[in-house]
Amino acid sequence: MNSTDLQRLLCQGPRPTRLAQTQQKCAALLQETPARPRTGFWAFLSQVWRFTGVPMWAAQGAAAALFFLAAAGQKDLVSWLPLLGPLLVGACLPILFAGPRYEMDELEASTCVSRAELALAKLVLAAAADLVLLTSALALGSTRTEKALLPLFFYLLVPFLFCALTALAVLRRCPRSHGTICLAVCCATAAGLLAVHLAAPQLYETSALGGWALAFTGFGGFFVRELVFLLQKRKGEAICGIAA
Repeated sequence: MNSTDLQRLLCQGPRPTRLAQTQQKCAALLQETPARPRTGFWAFLSQVWRFTGVPMWAAQGAAAALFFLAAAGQKDLVSWLPLLGPLLVGACLPILFAGPRYEMDELEASTCVSRAELALAKLVLAAAADLVLLTSALALGSTRTEKALLPLFFYLLVPFLFCALTALAVLRRCPRSHGTICLAVCCATAAGLLAVHLAAPQLYETSALGGWALAFTGFGGFFVRELVFLLQKRKGEAICGIAA
């Protein structure tokens, strides 16, 4: 049953006549019941790791392994590096959107943590894997191509930040899309970068470094804003967006 049907059924039911008295009685009962200590975030993060962390790291590791195998025989690794970002974000999507996809919204809402905190825990685990894999790709690109680290850093991070920003925005605003919007954005980004790789592999190097830096600053700013919003929702335990 979706939220529209539930709201329609509730509107058809009897109207409460003693709502204030009921709220007071419920508040009194809650005060009489011993408070259950809340689970700390790091303890909760370890629990999330047991159920979703290992599959997420495995999916990202498999995606990175396929990327490195495909790029191993290429003379110019630089033109392949931007493809890794959308690939890693796409590998995270099944775990990030598992709740709405399996219709687990009500169960997640009944746990001792908000869905904002659950999403934050999944993002922390995904970010840890991304940090390891992107750093490995950056080190490999630097040793194989002997190019400056700054351009390689931008080639890796700009497409990754764009796809990750899209995933964060969709996760917060319309999680019931089941990640289809994010998957479409990741596929379109990877297809565009692959077309550039096949048609003009030197385009990354000939592009102005300032343009890459400007794109990195823009996407990075929006990415940080989405993360700050999520942290505020988790701290205030607000029922809004992904915490609904």
